[in-house]
Amino acid sequence: MRTLPLLLTASLLAPFAAAQGQKINDVIQKKDGSRIRGVEITEFLLTGVRGKRGAEAYEVPAHQVVGIEWGNAPEQFIAGRAALDRGDFKAAAQLFGDVPSDRALVKADANFFKIKAAVAGIGIDKAAAETAATHAKKWLSDNANHWHTPEALLLCGRAERLAGTGGAAATTLRELEDRATRDGFGAVWLARAKYELAQTLIADGKAGEARTTFQSSAAAADTALLTPSNDEAELKALKTLARVGEGESHLAEKDFAKAESFFRGLISSNQPELIAAGHAGEGEAVFLTAIANNRPEDLRRAQMSFAKASVVDALGGEASAKANYYLGCCLLALGAEKEGDTFKQRANAYFQIVIANYPTSRWAGAAKVEQGK
Repeated sequence: MRTLPLLLTASLLAPFAAAQGQKINDVIQKKDGSRIRGVEITEFLLTGVRGKRGAEAYEVPAHQVVGIEWGNAPEQFIAGRAALDRGDFKAAAQLFGDVPSDRALVKADANFFKIKAAVAGIGIDKAAAETAATHAKKWLSDNANHWHTPEALLLCGRAERLAGTGGAAATTLRELEDRATRDGFGAVWLARAKYELAQTLIADGKAGEARTTFQSSAAAADTALLTPSNDEAELKALKTLARVGEGESHLAEKDFAKAESFFRGLISSNQPELIAAGHAGEGEAVFLTAIANNRPEDLRRAQMSFAKASVVDALGGEASAKANYYLGCCLLALGAEKEGDTFKQRANAYFQIVIANYPTSRWAGAAKVEQGK
């Protein structure tokens, strides 16, 4: 009759015993798609990720690492990564903030992803941006020379820009730009820093300075592409974004004719991503010209450009996000007289496409604002 109590006692003690003696089995994800399994990660450095694999010391250079899969990761960490991947940034930030672990490296990783989720979900909420910037600064202070330091600096600068503190953002991003070379972060981080800085300068009304910084970002991406790496796809995308930013700097100066001419030049490219960006940018210039000069008849031409952008943008990137956002704006500007009683419903459908399919795009926040009117 003592069997049941003994079994019950054993079942209660089993998790504790397993926890005491269980071998840590972390996984390092590399940019080339491979995974290094059976590692106990013991240290994060700017130079890379260190740990033990059996009795041997093990290190993977930072530029090869894309992520970590923690052995016996807390449920909140796993759920947070899933929420982040599907674009539910609010839930992701909360889940990462609730991660329980007695491993300091796991907690630091969770706090980093909490910041990443919070920044991705800022939209136009300046208070949220200020909070995210504060948390990013604290993380950087608490985790000096971490392999996530470059991205944390980038996220901090972005949060500061979205909070409306352009001066602070520029300082943070120039630090990233300087350290990319001085501390050997890698050429890709130089291109990223310059691009983010250019966006900050645009937001601060410094369009001319932003234009040269966008050009510098594209040049940095070209330099990085000379050396084969797993960052090639991102560098090409970054170069496209920098070209688009250069054209948008003319829009910021309200020189719509020059912007339209610039983007039309991209359409003659032999690269589909630049052609799509050219059509989207041309449509934006035509749309803004039509609104500024009260010429609603020109909105049809803008609609054609946005439709072409959506078709050509086979990768479904930033050009599609911009095109769908402005297709909604075109319907609102044309109104019921030209588009019928369902014009608002159809416009909101375009905004929903942006929100659902491009949640990390800068156009998602703008779409939410329009949808909420």
